[in-house]
Amino acid sequence: MFEKILVATDGSDHGSKAVEVASDLAAKYGSKLIVGHVLLHGEPPSALRRMAKIEHLVREPTVQKPDSKNIPGGLVAMIGEAEQNRVSHDVMEILASRVIKHATEIAKEAGVTEVVSRVAEGDVSNRILKMAEETNADLVVIGTRGYGPLKALLMGSVSQKINQLVECACLTIK
Repeated sequence: MFEKILVATDGSDHGSKAVEVASDLAAKYGSKLIVGHVLLHGEPPSALRRMAKIEHLVREPTVQKPDSKNIPGGLVAMIGEAEQNRVSHDVMEILASRVIKHATEIAKEAGVTEVVSRVAEGDVSNRILKMAEETNADLVVIGTRGYGPLKALLMGSVSQKINQLVECACLTIK
């Protein structure tokens, strides 16, 4: 029935539950399971940044910072901001690899024989829709964070957008 199942996860409880359901379906139907994750935008949570620093998960800069006496102040600030953005991006990539690894372990434990992963960057809804299209998924499984109907109506919701716009079957897990 389903040859290719895309499960989108962000590592949250609802995302992990979606992985469990998608893995169960993939094991039962002998489907290929595609685990998709979209990198978070913006500044990572401070706890995650501290963990990455403590565990030495982020690469140290290989280029020595220039002497600020010889460089205009605005350029020094730009260099510092660029370094901060690089570290933030590295932290998000580390988080993504852990989310994918966890989801793959769940799938293997459920008996899924073929698991592949895809990581994208950008608008979450659009990237998941693009993943579904590029992989020719027959089913997309996605968790919802459980926002109330009023918040979902006012703010919009990734799972709601996916349900409305994806071209294949979609299963939303609460």
